[in-house]
Amino acid sequence: MASSAVSRIKVPQAVASPVPAVVEAGERMRPRREYEPSTPTHELLAVLARRKWLILALAIVGGILAAMVGLALPVLFEATSQLIIDAPARISVAPGNASAQDVIDSSIDDHITMLSSQGHMRRVAAALHALEGVAPGRGSSDTPAPGSAAKTPSIQSFAAGIIERLWPQNEQAAADPDLKQLRNRIRIGQELRSRIISVAFADEDPARAALVANTFAQVYIDELARKRLADDKQDLNAVVASLPGVQSDLSAAIARLEKYRLGPGAVDQGSADNAARERADLSQQISMSRADLAAMESRLQHIKDLRKQGAPVASLAEALGAPELVDLAARQATTPGDKDLAAAIEKAIQHGIAKVEAEVSTYRAQVSSLENRQTVLDAVGEDTASRLSGLRALEPQVTLLTQRYNELLSRQQELTRRVAAPSAGVSILSPAWPPTKPQTLPPIFLVPPGMIAFAILAAVLVLIRNRSNRTLRGEAETEAALSVPCVGMVPEPGKIAMKKLRELVLDEPNSAYSRAVTSLLIRAAPNQARTNSSQTILVASSLRYEGANELAWSLALAATRLGGPVLLIDLERSHHQLTQEFIRHGGGTKAYLSFGDFIGTRCSLQDAVVSVPGAGVDLMTVAPGDDLLGLLARVDSLECRDELRAQYSLVVINGPSGLAGPEASLLTSWADSILFAVRWNKTPRHIARGVLELLRKDGVVSVAIGCVLTRVNLKRHAKYRFGDSADLLVARIP
Repeated sequence: MASSAVSRIKVPQAVASPVPAVVEAGERMRPRREYEPSTPTHELLAVLARRKWLILALAIVGGILAAMVGLALPVLFEATSQLIIDAPARISVAPGNASAQDVIDSSIDDHITMLSSQGHMRRVAAALHALEGVAPGRGSSDTPAPGSAAKTPSIQSFAAGIIERLWPQNEQAAADPDLKQLRNRIRIGQELRSRIISVAFADEDPARAALVANTFAQVYIDELARKRLADDKQDLNAVVASLPGVQSDLSAAIARLEKYRLGPGAVDQGSADNAARERADLSQQISMSRADLAAMESRLQHIKDLRKQGAPVASLAEALGAPELVDLAARQATTPGDKDLAAAIEKAIQHGIAKVEAEVSTYRAQVSSLENRQTVLDAVGEDTASRLSGLRALEPQVTLLTQRYNELLSRQQELTRRVAAPSAGVSILSPAWPPTKPQTLPPIFLVPPGMIAFAILAAVLVLIRNRSNRTLRGEAETEAALSVPCVGMVPEPGKIAMKKLRELVLDEPNSAYSRAVTSLLIRAAPNQARTNSSQTILVASSLRYEGANELAWSLALAATRLGGPVLLIDLERSHHQLTQEFIRHGGGTKAYLSFGDFIGTRCSLQDAVVSVPGAGVDLMTVAPGDDLLGLLARVDSLECRDELRAQYSLVVINGPSGLAGPEASLLTSWADSILFAVRWNKTPRHIARGVLELLRKDGVVSVAIGCVLTRVNLKRHAKYRFGDSADLLVARIP
């Protein structure tokens, strides 16, 4: 029968009696709701409230870890010793440069750096070993203070062992534990902006804390005094060694100076100064005479220009400065024709010009005489300067050597005094005393900070995980992401068998799962519920294990409550557990043919379905070797669809996953409505969006598409506070 061709018989569909109006395919799914994203504050509070137990658990873990750290830490007592730096001398502060406070701050920084150096730490450790009688590298004995609260040795050793495993010591710390302890527990700092440096050390034993602090300060002072004494002795030896040479050089310079002064041709400084003063006065006289000569020559030239121009007698009289010529000019004005008067005026003008020329000649002679005198004084000055050059070269040498010799003598006296009474420049202002109050806080005080820190860390991790989660959870969120209406949510059924699924859907109609599936069936196939007409529902998904198989079987079982035969077509090549169980109840895989045989007209419809008595649902599956794409692309495949509709009131097609191939897009022409399964909090939204685009490429706009959130954890979903249909499923029906 499988090899025989089966002709397609056009089975007329029964005409239904008048019933309520049929709902068109485009109106089956409800309209999309408006998606209003929650405010950041509301989202933050919702996420924190949803993960409150995780945050609380991590906070408790943080408190326990903080308590363990507190138990591992020993009870420490801190003793403080104070050092004071000597005030800087006034001569050490350069005027116009750094102030005294700047010098103090610089000195304080130097001392703190030297106190914190590795070499000083090692010297202090060696001194402590000598005082306590402990071999280096073996550590100091930890003797608990009298009256202090002792910890339980087992708890402390256990906590210390955990801390040691988490943060192991390096090789240097293991080789020299005393040096590591000294470096970790010492505290060095300046007291405000004063000249005081505080040295504090913490230890389990108050007496040892005071001992270490005082030893730390005293070793530094002794080492600083030793270095300064060695430097002073070295400087004193250098000064004493250089004194004879400087003294010999000074004696030789004094002898040369005295010999030059008593030698022939020697001049004194007074004669040279007088010659210089005389030359300066002579230069001033020459300048004045040259100025007078220039004025007289200018006046003579002016008079001559007036004569050439034929100027009036009055102008010539004014230029010559002759009063008698003024009177003659006045008389000529009254008697212009008097020749004797004109001759007198001409004679007076000649006399005035001669007088001015005589004065010019006198000034020229005076300037020449003064310049000759200056030449003589210049020669005398050069001779005096050459004679004084030797004297001036010897006197500075004697002065410098005398100053150097006096400085060496003063330096020798200062160094002798400092060697006799060595000083470190630092002294102990206040020695350390054994403290009475511990510095370490009790472990209980570390619990709140640890809990707060871990709670904040947990909150940050929760927010990061929630922000990076790109899956779909709420109905409004799903509609906004996929641009299709979300018609419902299906709770998580768990790993159930066919019998358990029948009981959950049919025998427990008030259960959340049964109500959700029935509501989906009514929305996806309203005509089948109203008119009992044939309907086809395509259940698609983007990936396997998205819950599409359970959804398809649940819809088929729920449809049996409406009456009429129901067919489930499972087109997944790897059959689901429910499908395999139904096939076993129907007689096994050899008892029926496949969907490919039916489409290829190699068998009839009755031979291609699996029927179980009393089940109410028939099953048709695809064989692993069937070419589903080629079968659906056949021209007569729609005739098979019509035949199925003629025989069954509801056909549920469980299509292959969208990523497995393009067959799902060819099935849209078979369906009256499409339910796209999206696994709650699992399916990435970009994958679901891409598969929906493939389903829409068929171009059949009359097929309504709706998405369904499957395998919803209702308790977890309620914590998101979306306010969707899941709240109705959680509510119990009385």
